[in-house]
Amino acid sequence: MNLPIVLLLIFCIIALIVVVQISLARYHAIRDQQDNVAMFGGAVRLLSWEQNEGLVLLRYKRVSDVIVGDGGGMRFIYPFRGEELRARIPLTLRLITWNDTDILTRESIQVMLKVAVWWRVADLKKYVFTIDTRVNVDNSRLEMGPLGAAEEWLQTLTESSIRTLVSQMSVALLVSAKPTSYLHVDSHCTTESSTTRGASQVLAHDLQIDLENKAQDYGIEVQRVEIQEIGLSDEIQAAIDRVWKASLLPAQTEQEAKARQIELQAVANVLGVDTVALNEIMKNFQGTSFMGVPAFFETLMGRVSDKTSQTSSLFSNGNQSPSITDGL
Repeated sequence: MNLPIVLLLIFCIIALIVVVQISLARYHAIRDQQDNVAMFGGAVRLLSWEQNEGLVLLRYKRVSDVIVGDGGGMRFIYPFRGEELRARIPLTLRLITWNDTDILTRESIQVMLKVAVWWRVADLKKYVFTIDTRVNVDNSRLEMGPLGAAEEWLQTLTESSIRTLVSQMSVALLVSAKPTSYLHVDSHCTTESSTTRGASQVLAHDLQIDLENKAQDYGIEVQRVEIQEIGLSDEIQAAIDRVWKASLLPAQTEQEAKARQIELQAVANVLGVDTVALNEIMKNFQGTSFMGVPAFFETLMGRVSDKTSQTSSLFSNGNQSPSITDGL
């Protein structure tokens, strides 16, 4: 057999093996949802990524390429040439929420804030090489991964910023304006924007601006900040509740008096004013003993007796059946 033909045949076989290996690698990557498939004993790797993922690739420990989504895809890298995958980072919008109960206002009143921050990775290179994934938590150093470490960093930045902002605000701006109108609070820092838009919106806006300036140094973009809840300590809240209820008492008493007046008027239309008056007086004197019958009792009883006699005489004379109201 001719040597060139043999070499060509060998080359074709090798090419067929390579094509089959590549096809199988792609097939398994899609079927098994693998994003890093080794081929030819690890000499070649097939990387795949979704459109919401970003990749940082190195060559001899230097950044060779940064892939930001690009609609998803696949790519071969060659470790024998010093190529490697440094990081795979989701580019989706993420949310972190937490409660901070140790915040002090200008008056040194403790408040609780529930904060929500929406963020995403904006600069992959800066994000990967700036944030240390080893984070100190409860006096211990833990390896958390890039996303967990970024959330710890972002939470720390948010806590620092929000405590600084709240320390410059009066408690009057952080709680409802209705209850605090009955409290003597320092309103020196009250601004027109704070009054019209609400303290939580102003605080969230200022917090977002501060976070954007700080987080961009770490490749993080803060897209939205919300103050979801503002609460006071139990003692302060109880004091406000007492003042608030006391402020409602006059209006409540007035409405109760009107309702009682309507109720008594309806009874008086049937039984008579004197009977209702006597009944109310007897309620007030329940459990009280008298040495004699008070003069006003005799007067009321006499008037009630007269009306009862008039009603009885009407029925005894055979007149048309009158209404109780007419008899009274």
